Amino acid sequence: MTLAPRIVLVTGAYHVASSLNLLTAQLEQSGWKTNRSALATVNRPDLSAPDDIALLTNCLLRPLIVEEGADIVLYVHSYAGFPASAAIAGLSKSERSAKAQKGGIIGLIYQSAFIPTEGDTVLEMIGGQPASWHDVHPDIGLVKALDLKQTFYHDVPEPLATEACKKVLDHSLVAFNVSSGPVFYGTQHYDKRRAYIHTVNDMTLPPADQDKFVNNSGAEWDVRRIDTSHSPFLSEPKMLASMVVEITKGFMATY
Repeated sequence: MTLAPRIVLVTGAYHVASSLNLLTAQLEQSGWKTNRSALATVNRPDLSAPDDIALLTNCLLRPLIVEEGADIVLYVHSYAGFPASAAIAGLSKSERSAKAQKGGIIGLIYQSAFIPTEGDTVLEMIGGQPASWHDVHPDIGLVKALDLKQTFYHDVPEPLATEACKKVLDHSLVAFNVSSGPVFYGTQHYDKRRAYIHTVNDMTLPPADQDKFVNNSGAEWDVRRIDTSHSPFLSEPKMLASMVVEITKGFMATY
């Protein structure tokens, strides 16, 4: 594969797309084209995981792949792994190439992300109870995050950490309680084309849970480890960008 793919990045729960600005800047400075997106369920109690799947499929992936014929690497952070695992259906490059169609997903990068199996809910995946930092408000259908700096950004320098905290929003409660439908990361089309970036000092999604997600997925992942919080795109954007580029080049070599 000679032409560089576009790197498409999706934030997790509670976060806006601009959270990824430092990472996308590093990638673009190295010559990579990027797109970034937040999720539909951020600050929306009326929306759930199917709405996130629809957003990713119809507003992000299909326009790039089907309409533009672009090859992409899909990078998903945290909760974004949950809807993305369904949204990628039928959009791999190998599937589309077999139909003489241009464009497609050449590989998947999950960064400290949920890897659901069919029937899972986010809540079940973290043990069936809200996390210690979850502040659940059933009356308004939202989950707030407690102690933002410690939870998300404990290794992010100031004043960046404080500025990041100001951008954190609430998240849809029902999104964490809806069962996953079919998932597609495990198909043969992504063999040697799926990577997991494990954040070792994570206080949002414990490292043990990240290991569990990988082990329970039934798929083989190229597991990388980075000694950061849940948010290396803020604390170590240069290091993370280098890792993403290295993984992407590995995906390219399989075509």
